[in-house]
Amino acid sequence: MTGRVDPGLLDWVAAYLETLQTAKRSAHTIKAYRLDLHAVCEELAVRLSVAPGELCVQDITIRAMRSAFATFARERQPASVRRAWSVWNSFCNFLVSEGVSEGNPMASIAQPKRPQHTPKSFTPKAIGQLVDTLTVEAQRPAASARQWPQRDLALIATLLLTGIRSEELIRLDLGSVLGGTRSPVLRVMGKGAVERQIPLEPSWTAIVSAYLEERYTRFPPTHRPRRGDDETLAVWERYPPADPLFVGADGRRITRGTLQYRVRRMYRMAGIEGERKRGALAHALRHTFATSLADGGATMVELQQLLGHRSLQTVQIYTSATDDAVRHAARHNPVYGLLDRHE
Repeated sequence: MTGRVDPGLLDWVAAYLETLQTAKRSAHTIKAYRLDLHAVCEELAVRLSVAPGELCVQDITIRAMRSAFATFARERQPASVRRAWSVWNSFCNFLVSEGVSEGNPMASIAQPKRPQHTPKSFTPKAIGQLVDTLTVEAQRPAASARQWPQRDLALIATLLLTGIRSEELIRLDLGSVLGGTRSPVLRVMGKGAVERQIPLEPSWTAIVSAYLEERYTRFPPTHRPRRGDDETLAVWERYPPADPLFVGADGRRITRGTLQYRVRRMYRMAGIEGERKRGALAHALRHTFATSLADGGATMVELQQLLGHRSLQTVQIYTSATDDAVRHAARHNPVYGLLDRHE
């Protein structure tokens, strides 16, 4: 009778990745996790002089993992090492929860420090210039078929008023707008297929409706509504709910490349391109949205819900007070009033 063979470390890696699929993590995330898990397994196998397929859970010791991560980090950027550390920390917690490991060694494994950074947001003055420029442009006839100022204004308004990610905006459909034109709510499908709803105001509806009216002229829907005549229906009802909310100059769902190109062009038109931090295009408007709400008194929990972040720690960069704000708060300590009496 053949004895039972216990699962090896790579078998547990596969089991862990299956749990991520069950949790509806994106294919991109699962691929990144797989690469980090297998890459460190290879370094661990080299240190222990075995094939990766011969590794077992008991090989994950503090000493072995320190050596494996040290080699792993030699030719990789600090951000990549931090990501791999996080992946392995989660994986080791999984092994503990499955009862095959007595503890998680990752707390003893050093990782590069995370650099301090500030949100890549625009100043209120810059945003004012951007909105004013686009509003004026939207009132003029388009110079060519590829120019679409009403659509561009609607794009910027949506990014500024919702703080959604580029990918989330691209996936929006007409049916993503709920609640009618007076109390619109945007239904957004975020990372990990987690849905959230963002309330909007009629001013946003007016901007997007103007864009849709122009779109109806350029690209009439191929599938007519079942009820009523097109001219008697609100512009939102003239398209099937599954049609994309934002389209490119070809009438198809807008692409990431087109979105980023249009955003950069709008920054240049408004004269604020120089204020954009390197590497931030549409994402700079997400940071601006979050910073504006934080300055307006929004709580971390409210920001977390609106932005679709999993962790409150990620939101902290928006709520960190400036030096002036800290001084202002300290100045209003009531003890100062008591001390002033004795001057």
